[in-house]
Amino acid sequence: MDIGTRIQNLRKASHMTAKELSQIIEVSPSFISAIENNSSKLSLPTLAKICDALGVTLSEFFNTEASVVDTKLSSAISTLPEEKKWQLLNFLEGLFPHKN
Repeated sequence: MDIGTRIQNLRKASHMTAKELSQIIEVSPSFISAIENNSSKLSLPTLAKICDALGVTLSEFFNTEASVVDTKLSSAISTLPEEKKWQLLNFLEGLFPHKN
């Protein structure tokens, strides 16, 4: 897994600049750049801060089978109250006609 690219893709999917991410996790923008270019080592606590800032769990981050969009959707849905999850499910099911 290319951790730097995964971070960059999740950051972009979150509509966040490297500078904004660096401010949230209190590191320099050049450090974020180095991480994304895989030219700097990354500690687990720093990765956890990055994941938190990007709205994903470490587990979601390391799920290499999930695309960035799938990861962001899963994370967003998991934070919804149960009632909202059902509303979303009903909405999504309404987008696709049932096959009989």
